[in-house]
Amino acid sequence: MRLTRRGFTALASLLSAPLAAVPATVRQCLTVLYPYQPDVRFDFDYYRIKHLGMMRDWFGAAVGAMQIRKGIRQGDGTPPAFIATVTIEILSMEGFNAASKEHFGKLIADLPNFSSVPPVGQIEEIVE
Repeated sequence: MRLTRRGFTALASLLSAPLAAVPATVRQCLTVLYPYQPDVRFDFDYYRIKHLGMMRDWFGAAVGAMQIRKGIRQGDGTPPAFIATVTIEILSMEGFNAASKEHFGKLIADLPNFSSVPPVGQIEEIVE
């Protein structure tokens, strides 16, 4: 599958639209999901070392813990719904919005280096 900018519409909208400030007691994260397909390509080492490294550099103190998980299978033994699930803790929404505005294009340009599928992303409130 060939990646195109159109395939990233949902993630692009998410990262390019500033989010409202939230009370300091509310914790948030960015979750990015890479759907599984039989012919999917996902380079976990590149993602972990290079892509998340770029995010750490560019987003700085606006982000905290980053976690990447590899999908193995669903409960019934069938292939996973997602080949990779990533969570990135947001420590400063203001800083996150500013970094997203400045660096989003570079992050999108890097996607073909590690994935053959476009991701889906959402901002979430950490409940517990």
